[in-house]
Amino acid sequence: MASLSKAQRQKKIMDMLEEKEKIAPEEFSDALDVSMATLRRDFKELKDENRILVGYGFVQSKQNAVHGDANMNKSFLKRLSNHYQRKLKAAENALNYVEEEDLIFIGEGTTCYLFTKLLLREFKRLKVITNGLYALNALSKSKSFEVEGIGGTLLSDFNSFIGPKAEKMVESMYVRKFFFSCGTYKNGTYELSPFTASIKRMVLNRSDQHYLIIDSSKYETVAPFYLAKPEEIDRIITEKG
Repeated sequence: MASLSKAQRQKKIMDMLEEKEKIAPEEFSDALDVSMATLRRDFKELKDENRILVGYGFVQSKQNAVHGDANMNKSFLKRLSNHYQRKLKAAENALNYVEEEDLIFIGEGTTCYLFTKLLLREFKRLKVITNGLYALNALSKSKSFEVEGIGGTLLSDFNSFIGPKAEKMVESMYVRKFFFSCGTYKNGTYELSPFTASIKRMVLNRSDQHYLIIDSSKYETVAPFYLAKPEEIDRIITEKG
């Protein structure tokens, strides 16, 4: 491997931190094939430029610092931190398809959670239904949104309410827009859980417009449960637009 210049090393450091919330210093040493002494000098420069945080046993991008709710479980926080900037940008792009007074359903998942937080910042009056625990928690702080959470059994690893009670509520409603994410996309969407897939399938059938919010890493992963055909999705929204 040809040795990198200081500028190239520091760019690689920031590129790696864009993909992952926190990285151990040793990982940089292995990836860049440089000594820890060299990396410490790079870290100091980047820290002095206010671009990174350096803690005990980890390095973190200032821009990529994830601010989750105090009650979030570790599994959700870990998924939230993966490709955080991509998810945030995709969620920002999805705001273009929301209008004041819209009636929308927001799915569970980390990208949908970020989308929910942005809605609270950018809009005054919305009618929102969600099966996402943390999305619902964020929405509970709004005094101007009309908010409903679907009941049912909490699938904690997926931050989602599922099961017969949740499905019964979905059967009784109809919404204008459905914003959702997925486990992976490959000629359609796939889910990691059959229970979240079942809820999303029902909401797809009970909504007019379907907006898939995903970051580009979703094209690289694998999930087992097929959900939506490409023709069922009105728009796929990624960090690129």
